[in-house]
Amino acid sequence: MTDSLRSSPYIWPTWLTKLIAGEEKCWYKSWWKATRKYTKKEDPGRADFLREWTAKHDALTNTRARRMKKDGWSVKVEDEGEFNLKGKSATLAGKPDIVGIRDGRGLVVDAKAGKQRASDHWQVLIYKFALPLSWFPKSMPLDGEIQYKDEAVAVRELGDAEVLAITGAIKIVSNLDTPPDPIPSTFECGRCDVAACKSRVERPAPTDATRFF
Repeated sequence: MTDSLRSSPYIWPTWLTKLIAGEEKCWYKSWWKATRKYTKKEDPGRADFLREWTAKHDALTNTRARRMKKDGWSVKVEDEGEFNLKGKSATLAGKPDIVGIRDGRGLVVDAKAGKQRASDHWQVLIYKFALPLSWFPKSMPLDGEIQYKDEAVAVRELGDAEVLAITGAIKIVSNLDTPPDPIPSTFECGRCDVAACKSRVERPAPTDATRFF
Protein backbone atom coordinates (compact mmCIF):
# COMPACT_ATOMS: atom_id res chain seq x y z
CA MET A 1 0.00 0.00 0.00
CA THR A 2 1.49 3.34 -1.08
CA ASP A 3 0.34 6.74 0.16
CA SER A 4 1.22 9.69 -2.08
CA LEU A 5 3.15 12.70 -0.82
CA ARG A 6 1.23 15.92 -0.34
CA SER A 7 2.40 18.91 -2.34
CA SER A 8 3.05 20.55 1.04
CA PRO A 9 2.53 19.29 4.63
CA TYR A 10 -1.01 19.83 5.92
CA ILE A 11 -1.86 19.57 9.63
CA TRP A 12 -5.03 19.39 11.73
CA PRO A 13 -4.73 20.49 15.40
CA THR A 14 -5.93 17.11 16.68
CA TRP A 15 -2.87 15.50 15.08
CA LEU A 16 -0.72 17.50 17.51
CA THR A 17 -2.62 17.93 20.75
CA LYS A 18 -2.08 14.53 22.41
CA LEU A 19 1.59 14.60 21.44
CA ILE A 20 2.17 18.04 22.93
CA ALA A 21 0.28 17.02 26.08
CA GLY A 22 2.32 13.82 26.43
CA GLU A 23 -0.75 11.57 26.12
CA GLU A 24 0.75 9.94 23.02
CA LYS A 25 4.38 9.22 22.11
CA CYS A 26 4.42 8.26 18.42
CA TRP A 27 5.12 11.41 16.40
CA TYR A 28 5.60 9.25 13.31
CA LYS A 29 1.83 8.78 12.96
CA SER A 30 1.16 12.52 12.73
CA TRP A 31 4.20 13.05 10.50
CA TRP A 32 2.80 10.49 8.05
CA LYS A 33 -0.62 12.13 8.07
CA ALA A 34 0.84 15.60 7.60
CA THR A 35 3.13 14.69 4.72
CA ARG A 36 0.97 12.18 2.83
CA LYS A 37 -2.54 11.70 1.52
CA TYR A 38 -2.95 8.65 3.66
CA THR A 39 -5.24 5.65 3.46
CA LYS A 40 -7.22 5.07 6.64
CA LYS A 41 -7.19 1.69 8.30
CA GLU A 42 -10.60 0.04 8.09
CA ASP A 43 -12.30 -0.35 11.46
CA PRO A 44 -15.98 -1.32 11.04
CA GLY A 45 -16.50 -1.49 14.78
CA ARG A 46 -15.60 2.19 15.14
CA ALA A 47 -18.53 3.44 13.06
CA ASP A 48 -21.09 3.10 15.86
CA PHE A 49 -18.75 4.81 18.31
CA LEU A 50 -18.23 7.75 15.94
CA ARG A 51 -21.97 8.16 15.36
CA GLU A 52 -22.62 8.28 19.10
CA TRP A 53 -19.70 10.61 19.72
CA THR A 54 -20.76 12.95 16.90
CA ALA A 55 -24.33 13.16 18.23
CA LYS A 56 -23.12 14.07 21.73
CA HIS A 57 -20.57 16.55 20.42
CA ASP A 58 -23.05 18.30 18.13
CA ALA A 59 -25.60 18.55 20.92
CA LEU A 60 -23.04 20.20 23.22
CA THR A 61 -21.90 22.59 20.49
CA ASN A 62 -25.40 23.61 19.42
CA THR A 63 -26.63 24.10 22.99
CA ARG A 64 -23.66 26.31 23.86
CA ALA A 65 -23.95 28.30 20.62
CA ARG A 66 -27.65 28.99 21.23
CA ARG A 67 -26.91 30.12 24.77
CA MET A 68 -24.16 32.46 23.59
CA LYS A 69 -26.39 33.98 20.91
CA LYS A 70 -29.10 34.55 23.53
CA ASP A 71 -26.49 36.31 25.68
CA GLY A 72 -25.61 38.72 22.88
CA TRP A 73 -22.61 37.04 21.28
CA SER A 74 -22.00 37.15 17.54
CA VAL A 75 -21.26 33.47 16.87
CA LYS A 76 -19.55 31.43 14.18
CA VAL A 77 -20.02 27.64 14.38
CA GLU A 78 -17.56 25.10 12.90
CA ASP A 79 -17.26 25.74 9.11
CA GLU A 80 -18.08 29.43 9.60
CA GLY A 81 -14.96 29.93 11.71
CA GLU A 82 -12.51 27.69 9.86
CA PHE A 83 -8.94 28.78 9.17
CA ASN A 84 -6.14 27.73 6.82
CA LEU A 85 -2.89 29.18 8.09
CA LYS A 86 -0.09 28.72 5.55
CA GLY A 87 3.50 28.88 6.77
CA LYS A 88 6.87 28.18 5.16
CA SER A 89 6.88 24.52 6.17
CA ALA A 90 3.19 23.58 6.40
CA THR A 91 -0.45 24.61 6.42
CA LEU A 92 -2.29 24.45 9.74
CA ALA A 93 -6.04 24.08 9.24
CA GLY A 94 -8.89 23.87 11.71
CA LYS A 95 -12.58 24.35 12.43
CA PRO A 96 -13.17 25.59 15.98
CA ASP A 97 -16.55 24.50 17.29
CA ILE A 98 -17.53 28.05 18.29
CA VAL A 99 -15.92 31.47 17.89
CA GLY A 100 -17.85 34.31 19.51
CA ILE A 101 -17.39 38.08 19.71
CA ARG A 102 -19.07 40.39 22.20
CA ASP A 103 -18.16 43.83 23.55
CA GLY A 104 -14.79 43.92 21.84
CA ARG A 105 -13.64 40.52 23.12
CA GLY A 106 -13.51 37.08 21.54
CA LEU A 107 -14.12 33.59 22.89
CA VAL A 108 -13.20 30.31 21.19
CA VAL A 109 -14.99 27.25 22.57
CA ASP A 110 -14.31 23.59 21.89
CA ALA A 111 -16.94 21.01 22.87
CA LYS A 112 -15.76 17.70 24.31
CA ALA A 113 -18.17 14.84 24.93
CA GLY A 114 -15.64 12.70 26.82
CA LYS A 115 -13.61 13.03 29.99
CA GLN A 116 -11.34 16.00 30.61
CA ARG A 117 -7.82 15.77 29.18
CA ALA A 118 -4.80 18.07 28.98
CA SER A 119 -4.90 17.71 25.19
CA ASP A 120 -8.29 19.47 25.17
CA HIS A 121 -6.57 22.61 26.44
CA TRP A 122 -3.88 22.34 23.79
CA GLN A 123 -6.52 22.19 21.07
CA VAL A 124 -7.97 25.51 22.22
CA LEU A 125 -4.47 26.96 22.64
CA ILE A 126 -3.75 26.07 19.01
CA TYR A 127 -6.94 27.89 18.01
CA LYS A 128 -5.88 30.91 20.08
CA PHE A 129 -2.53 30.84 18.29
CA ALA A 130 -3.88 30.39 14.75
CA LEU A 131 -7.06 32.48 14.64
CA PRO A 132 -5.42 35.92 15.09
CA LEU A 133 -2.93 34.95 12.37
CA SER A 134 -5.85 34.06 10.10
CA TRP A 135 -9.18 35.92 10.14
CA PHE A 136 -9.76 36.91 13.77
CA PRO A 137 -8.92 40.58 14.61
CA LYS A 138 -5.34 40.70 15.94
CA SER A 139 -6.09 43.63 18.24
CA MET A 140 -8.98 41.87 20.01
CA PRO A 141 -8.39 39.77 23.15
CA LEU A 142 -9.29 36.12 22.61
CA ASP A 143 -10.25 33.87 25.52
CA GLY A 144 -10.69 30.11 25.38
CA GLU A 145 -13.00 27.57 26.98
CA ILE A 146 -13.73 23.87 26.78
CA GLN A 147 -17.40 22.94 27.01
CA TYR A 148 -17.83 19.58 28.72
CA LYS A 149 -21.14 17.90 29.46
CA ASP A 150 -21.56 19.44 32.91
CA GLU A 151 -19.28 22.49 32.92
CA ALA A 152 -17.25 24.96 30.89
CA VAL A 153 -13.55 25.13 31.78
CA ALA A 154 -11.41 28.18 31.04
CA VAL A 155 -8.19 27.70 29.09
CA ARG A 156 -5.02 29.48 30.21
CA GLU A 157 -3.47 32.39 28.34
CA LEU A 158 -1.34 31.69 25.29
CA GLY A 159 2.21 32.49 26.36
CA ASP A 160 5.65 32.17 24.81
CA ALA A 161 6.06 28.61 26.11
CA GLU A 162 2.78 27.52 24.51
CA VAL A 163 3.66 29.15 21.18
CA LEU A 164 7.06 27.44 21.24
CA ALA A 165 5.44 24.04 21.95
CA ILE A 166 2.89 24.48 19.13
CA THR A 167 5.35 25.71 16.50
CA GLY A 168 7.89 23.09 17.54
CA ALA A 169 5.30 20.34 17.07
CA ILE A 170 4.40 21.68 13.63
CA LYS A 171 8.07 21.63 12.60
CA ILE A 172 8.49 18.02 13.75
CA VAL A 173 5.52 16.63 11.82
CA SER A 174 6.20 18.70 8.69
CA ASN A 175 9.93 17.90 8.36
CA LEU A 176 10.21 16.06 5.05
CA ASP A 177 13.93 15.31 5.50
CA THR A 178 13.93 13.86 9.02
CA PRO A 179 10.91 11.74 9.96
CA PRO A 180 10.49 10.91 13.65
CA ASP A 181 11.05 7.28 14.58
CA PRO A 182 7.91 5.17 15.05
CA ILE A 183 7.17 4.31 18.67
CA PRO A 184 4.73 1.41 18.38
CA SER A 185 2.63 0.22 21.30
CA THR A 186 -0.49 -1.87 21.50
CA PHE A 187 -2.36 1.09 23.01
CA GLU A 188 -1.49 3.69 20.35
CA CYS A 189 -1.36 1.28 17.42
CA GLY A 190 -4.84 0.07 18.33
CA ARG A 191 -6.13 3.62 17.86
CA CYS A 192 -3.99 4.57 14.84
CA ASP A 193 -5.79 4.92 11.52
CA VAL A 194 -2.69 4.99 9.27
CA ALA A 195 -3.16 1.82 7.25
CA ALA A 196 0.29 1.88 5.61
CA CYS A 197 2.34 1.92 8.82
CA LYS A 198 4.73 -1.06 8.81
CA SER A 199 5.64 -0.63 12.49
CA ARG A 200 2.18 -1.41 13.83
CA VAL A 201 1.98 -3.94 16.64
CA GLU A 202 -1.17 -5.86 17.42
CA ARG A 203 -2.52 -6.67 20.85
CA PRO A 204 -1.57 -10.27 21.65
CA ALA A 205 -4.32 -12.85 21.99
CA PRO A 206 -5.19 -13.88 25.57
CA THR A 207 -3.14 -16.80 26.83
CA ASP A 208 -4.22 -19.70 29.00
CA ALA A 209 -4.53 -18.99 32.69
CA THR A 210 -1.33 -19.39 34.66
CA ARG A 211 -1.08 -21.82 37.58
CA PHE A 212 0.92 -19.34 39.68
CA PHE A 213 -1.95 -17.03 40.70
